[in-house]
Amino acid sequence: MKLWKNGHFYSLRNPNEVFYNVVTHDGLIVDINAKEDPFLYDEIIDMKGCYVYPGFVDAHMHLLGYGQMLSRPKLFQIKSKEEVITIIKAHFRNEPLFAEGYFECGLTKDDLNQISSTYPIYIRHNDYHSITVNDVVLKKMKLMHDTGVLTEELAVKAMDTYPKYDDEGLDYILKLSIESLYRYGITGAHSDDLYYFNGFKDTVKSFERVLKTHPFRAHLLMHHETIDDFMASGRPFLDQSPYLQLGAVKMFYDGTLSSKTAYMSMKYKDQDQHGIIVNTKEGFIQLVKKARSFGLPVAIHVIGDQGFDEVLDILEAYPPKKGMLDRLIHTPWVKASTLKRLKNIKLTTDIQPQFLSSDLPWALSYLSNEPDYIFPWKSLLNTGINLAGSSDAPVEIPNPLLGIYAATKRVSDHDHKVYQPHEALTPFEAITLYTKGANYNAEHTNRGYIDIGFIADFSVFKNDLLNTDLERYKEDLVYMTVIDEKIVFRSLK
Repeated sequence: MKLWKNGHFYSLRNPNEVFYNVVTHDGLIVDINAKEDPFLYDEIIDMKGCYVYPGFVDAHMHLLGYGQMLSRPKLFQIKSKEEVITIIKAHFRNEPLFAEGYFECGLTKDDLNQISSTYPIYIRHNDYHSITVNDVVLKKMKLMHDTGVLTEELAVKAMDTYPKYDDEGLDYILKLSIESLYRYGITGAHSDDLYYFNGFKDTVKSFERVLKTHPFRAHLLMHHETIDDFMASGRPFLDQSPYLQLGAVKMFYDGTLSSKTAYMSMKYKDQDQHGIIVNTKEGFIQLVKKARSFGLPVAIHVIGDQGFDEVLDILEAYPPKKGMLDRLIHTPWVKASTLKRLKNIKLTTDIQPQFLSSDLPWALSYLSNEPDYIFPWKSLLNTGINLAGSSDAPVEIPNPLLGIYAATKRVSDHDHKVYQPHEALTPFEAITLYTKGANYNAEHTNRGYIDIGFIADFSVFKNDLLNTDLERYKEDLVYMTVIDEKIVFRSLK
């Protein structure tokens, strides 16, 4: 048995329940506020007065995509076309080049062709639904295109032409991802990776290999294109091991606002269109029906407010099997009438608080009218549905403290304005997005709190997150990350 002493252990059942030590054994918490007799324990860990919370989980990200981003040239926050071109030229080595995080500023295939007309160049946009490529890539795709700026399905097809990772390369970027997440205090993540890399079989095997040496609670959504592979594998839904689950069927209803493909109730400014339904409405219904035929829940990307309404119509017409829970991913724009409907629907939503900070106000400039509700987290919470906190990394930095800050402050990084302050969450509510809320979809009853019988996953911080100046959240506050009783990260500061 291990005694973890001299800490402030927040159970998170309420803001005031604090323990001063816990005892763990075989990966579980077996006692709280126990006797500190050293002869009773195999190991004693001094928490040095730090503040301990249930292990933080990112409820929607891309583990392999994040590791891949860490290994590639980065273009985040660069708004100058000339600067983007300079960075691409600096990284080009007469071999295929893939850069991440480009913010649209006028780059086209003509600019990339001047850098290379021999080797493929891929510049993925910061919304991760668009990509700019040179003519070499378009030739591989057998596609004629005026600008080389591709969105949605064409963007996916372009990325499919990039050389695949071998097993060693796939394992490397997964390890890179997990090791980075340890440093943010993250003990688990729900991830969408199974379609975008080496296919269902090889990608699951990579997770199984890496999780043997890198403990981490990985919950993998199953992209609808991989569902036949999953059924043929004979694997069970959810638990594959203590560290690996296979979750709901991931599908897309619409696109993104920056690509003007999110399906909105109002038209886009200066355009006679509302966005798109990615697979057509009937095609989407067939995807839902297929998942239901296998008895599986669905996880749906939906951003537009009109898309949100139509997805609810479909889920009501084709509900999940009893005991299963569907999840919606994003839902930043919501009609007033939709909130009323949600009070009678059981589901969970994966929200990304950092999107408010990074997307406003420019996102509103794309629309002819302002939506009724903008990132309405308090209103959504009040309907009774579950909210799970996430980053959508590599779109945003997977630092839960930045998500908590955004959920409580609701301030834009661009104009420093507070948007709809009545939708702000309290620090306690915001923290539980990454604990109780993010574990809701894992269908385990022993995650998300510090209490007897719960897993021994802890996120440990130098400051009291519930009672500190919110501006401190921007600092490096992580002291320790613990998964399954194992200390996987400890700060040297």
